Amino acid sequence: MKLIIENIGMLEHAEISLRKLCVIAGENDNGKSTIGKIFFCIVKAINRYREDLQESKEFWVNEKTDEIYFRLREAIRFTGPEVMDVLRRLRMSSRHRLNAEEQLAAVDESIQRVFALTEFEPSARQEVLALRDEIQAVLDQPENINQSIENALNKVFASEFDASLLLHGATQGRILLVENDLTLMDLAVTDEGVRLMGEVEPVALKDATFIDSPLIMNNHDVLARSQTLLDVDQRRSGRLSLPYTTLHTKDLFDKLRTPALPLDLFSPDNTMRTDRVLGDLDALIDGEVTYDKTERDFVFRRSSGAAISIKNTASGIKVFGLLKMLVANEFVTKDTILIFDEPENHLHPKWQLKLAQVLLKLVESGVYVLVSSHSPYLIEALKRGVDRVGLTNEARFALAQERKINDEDRLSDIFSVLAEPFEAFRQMDAEDLADE
Repeated sequence: MKLIIENIGMLEHAEISLRKLCVIAGENDNGKSTIGKIFFCIVKAINRYREDLQESKEFWVNEKTDEIYFRLREAIRFTGPEVMDVLRRLRMSSRHRLNAEEQLAAVDESIQRVFALTEFEPSARQEVLALRDEIQAVLDQPENINQSIENALNKVFASEFDASLLLHGATQGRILLVENDLTLMDLAVTDEGVRLMGEVEPVALKDATFIDSPLIMNNHDVLARSQTLLDVDQRRSGRLSLPYTTLHTKDLFDKLRTPALPLDLFSPDNTMRTDRVLGDLDALIDGEVTYDKTERDFVFRRSSGAAISIKNTASGIKVFGLLKMLVANEFVTKDTILIFDEPENHLHPKWQLKLAQVLLKLVESGVYVLVSSHSPYLIEALKRGVDRVGLTNEARFALAQERKINDEDRLSDIFSVLAEPFEAFRQMDAEDLADE
């Protein structure tokens, strides 16, 4: 599967094949992170469009329910307590987030009871029944899958890219996902949003997780009260006062707060649940990170039993503890993609080598791993690792340079770019020697 983008995010042009391990290296402000965000958004949109479709139907059904309620209230000739009770329950039903079919059943029951309890003008009766038929028409309407996916993509991209998806100064862009000669998705991008060009083919990835900072655990109080554009419910105006955060941040935070699953709920063939990954993570941090509902905070518990707030632990504990939680709950599992944005920012070089070992074991377990990095230690460790375990042909080491990425291995260029600071040091040494 190959991603091709034009004028998106920080990138003018990029092509990258999604292999089991993808490493995108380069200096800052060249678009390394853009690739991971695009993959994240595509996977999220494709895997949630049915939920959006159902929510759209529920919204319109509730709108029509409110219209029926007001028309009944206006038209009734007798307002006894029993009639008012039926109307009150009809009104409440549109606030209880029933699915569309359940809402229609509640409407039918209310109409029948009100018609039986009081008199109506024939014209008012017909108006109410016509509104009821509009609800049925919404439910009977065939699914427009492409439109639903396009809507989901627009919501996801808006939730992830704060301002514009387009490269600054560009008026149009493109996102193309292909596999061999088959186009999986073709998106035209403008300031108005994204538009699907043709049909969408299934993508094998079941979920995506994007990690850009383990410090997410330190910001529990803010994130617990935050929302993304995907969370905005037109029926609940009270949520409009909540602070916004990016989709990948909220997605990761919600996953980390999920209670650990019992061992007997895991599939027996899931080798990631064995010592291969979790055993390594246990040994690295000698404990576990959990979400404590009582304390409403993330807590690190050592094997000895001592527990401390995650805010008082080293960044390395946060990184590996976070990974352990995701693996243990099967958010990171076969046929999902883990996107790690510059993990070296929070890790000592020694721990970067340990992280490389863990990521390679995830790859061997069937997880797709995409890493953006400017650390020669991490990149070298990943390269040596794939060679040792025989995954050389399943890895791609690309370079983001001058806002472009080519779909080719560029290890020599990567290390040349990342070695420039050391060249500056050598030049300084040479100047010092010349002055002696």
